[in-house]
Amino acid sequence: MQRRDFFAVFAVASLALTGCWTFNETAYPEVAVTQAAGASTNITLTVAGFEAVLTEYEAVHGYSTVYVPGYHSRRYYRPGYYETVSTVALVPQRRSTDMFLKRAQDEFEKAGFVLGTGITDATVDVRFEGPYADAADDWKRIGWEFLTVFFCDYGSASWTAKLRIRDSKTGRLLFHHDYVQKFETHVVGLIPLFSISSSDATTSANMQTWCLAALTDRAVADATAFLSTLGSDSRK
Repeated sequence: MQRRDFFAVFAVASLALTGCWTFNETAYPEVAVTQAAGASTNITLTVAGFEAVLTEYEAVHGYSTVYVPGYHSRRYYRPGYYETVSTVALVPQRRSTDMFLKRAQDEFEKAGFVLGTGITDATVDVRFEGPYADAADDWKRIGWEFLTVFFCDYGSASWTAKLRIRDSKTGRLLFHHDYVQKFETHVVGLIPLFSISSSDATTSANMQTWCLAALTDRAVADATAFLSTLGSDSRK
């Protein structure tokens, strides 16, 4: 093999071992948090909701006894035998997380709003729902896999959020908005099926985290914009 051919093979092999790449990924929404000013700096907030349940897969290692069939030919014979082999099973684990609640609370505090305890002036509540599947997206994923001979993969997920801001003392609804957030991404790798299957970009956990983070930021941006127009004195 000539040196030039060797380096060409080495370059292709190196690229294959690097895994996969994402392209045509949904752009993260551009949001702007409004800073509290004037009378709105006196508002005390209760931030509630933003609850999420994530599914993670835990690798459980074990051992199993398997039977290895014998082999025989005209000149050679090997009897069958049993042997113990190591096994790995991926067990789904569902856990609740407050990471999005803490994300929202941190943004409100950085915007100059006061997070209180007990009965505050206003309660900001966000509820997530999803994921929602689209039959067209399922066909799109199948098409990407088969038409590219398993070099490419497609993933999508949609989640919703309901924002409600209430007067904590009276329970009166002051502001509300419903959101829909969709995430789409494409993955390509140089090793058919293996590269795309090793990517985290199209996993349900990654797409859920992306959508809920985007929904959190969008809801906080709208909530701060509304709350900045209010003052605790004007609502007494």
